[in-house]
Amino acid sequence: MSNKNHVGQIMLSQKGTRCRLPWTGVWLENGNELNITHNSIGNLGNCVQRSRDLFMLTSDTSRGPCYRCVITFPVHENVLHYKTTQCVFDQAMELDKCSHLMSADTTMHTLFRKEAIPVPCPIEAPMNFTYQTNQGICNSRTSHLHRCAQYDRLALHYQACPEIPNRESAIWQMECIGSWQSFGLHYFAARVGYSAGEQYRCFIHDKSGSSGRIGESADAGCQELTHIGAAATTLHYRQDSPVHSACEFPINMYGEKSRNWESMLSGTYHRMYHGAWISSVKGRNDTVWTCLQQFPTDREEHFTFRTYVTKGCKVGYQCFHMRKPHIVHIEFGEINPSESFADCSEFVVETRDTLILHGSKEACPIGGKHYSSLCPGPILQVGCSSKYSMSLVRDCSYPDGDEMTCVANFKHEGNDFIIARDGLSRQLFCMTYVSDRINLLRVYDRVSCEDVSVNSAIPFLSLNFSSSDSCSPSLLTGFLYSATSDVAPPCHHHAHLVILLAILISIQNIL
Repeated sequence: MSNKNHVGQIMLSQKGTRCRLPWTGVWLENGNELNITHNSIGNLGNCVQRSRDLFMLTSDTSRGPCYRCVITFPVHENVLHYKTTQCVFDQAMELDKCSHLMSADTTMHTLFRKEAIPVPCPIEAPMNFTYQTNQGICNSRTSHLHRCAQYDRLALHYQACPEIPNRESAIWQMECIGSWQSFGLHYFAARVGYSAGEQYRCFIHDKSGSSGRIGESADAGCQELTHIGAAATTLHYRQDSPVHSACEFPINMYGEKSRNWESMLSGTYHRMYHGAWISSVKGRNDTVWTCLQQFPTDREEHFTFRTYVTKGCKVGYQCFHMRKPHIVHIEFGEINPSESFADCSEFVVETRDTLILHGSKEACPIGGKHYSSLCPGPILQVGCSSKYSMSLVRDCSYPDGDEMTCVANFKHEGNDFIIARDGLSRQLFCMTYVSDRINLLRVYDRVSCEDVSVNSAIPFLSLNFSSSDSCSPSLLTGFLYSATSDVAPPCHHHAHLVILLAILISIQNIL
């Protein structure tokens, strides 16, 4: 090893002791991933020297070590701007000398943290706006922006305009990941999604009272967005009044403490707060209803409501019926975008659902052991280990069965219903039977548990019973069952009768 190379390695080692990068993780630059560790910035090189936000990096090339200076502008934990010099092949390069190679017109790059957690957008919704692009100004149509069911997500509904022939109507979703100020100007960054995919953009916000302008960058580089006049698209907006509740949902749906309700149809969780009703999936809002009007009905515990609904990023007005205090059956109408939509006296039912109070359970009906001629043991055991228990055998080859807990049972339109929760998957199942002849149990998966829905659905499982018995039969009942059951082989019937006769004689002698 030459003395020159040895001296160079000592120099790099001394420089490296003072260098550590603070924003580790995977970042995106114009859609390309850039991995930052404590020691390196992607393919830009390894950090060898640092002075505050100025770094000197080195990387190996066929021409030898390449040095470059990088100056960073960490505006938010999810957004990082930086400028970099060209590659310099000078082994005597120092940070001070390297920094002089940076000029004011050096290109600004923007990095967005991949999978950044959303933050609240620094703009108020709802609002209406007109927009301007480099192709023209759209003033003849009013577009609008509103919040989605997920509060940190916004929806922008762009109207098509005759002034811009190539501009079609579109709905964009915006999810903010950071906001900051620079030289007195307000900025924010967002993931912007539409039918063709997801992109990252920077925005500049100029607010004046209840109106203002929002400028959008042309691409994810954001380098031109130094003032709002340089924006590729500019929104001229005015604030709208948000929708407030004007009525309350039934008090038994929320009570003094918040209550969680579970959907039979989708498995989503529902929670009501007086005039607001929210359904969620994995902790994130899926649909939000705001109570606008309650209509009187001639039946107790039946309710009809007109609501303002946000389903995902779709908004509108919706009517629905609710019935039952602890098992809530709901008939939903379609979502109508018109605010003038007000009459809920008659509406076409689009979907039905049944909500169950989470954590509730009820004693099972049809208790006992139920048999089929196809299986050697019981295919259904109800209330045998506890009054809430149900063990259901789907396949005779696996006689242990699925353990379930009865959640509710009720009658509706002449049918008997059981709602049970699977102990393993925690899913709710709807079951139907006829109480005066328990010879058939139908099990339905992901269906509203009422007559209209189950009558139009195909059962997930059907159990045909040939005979039934109690959970703990007496010795005499057991012999009687064995002698008459279709499960017992015919050749054993005579032996059973002989034993039974002997027992009866013994009992008579004792008496």
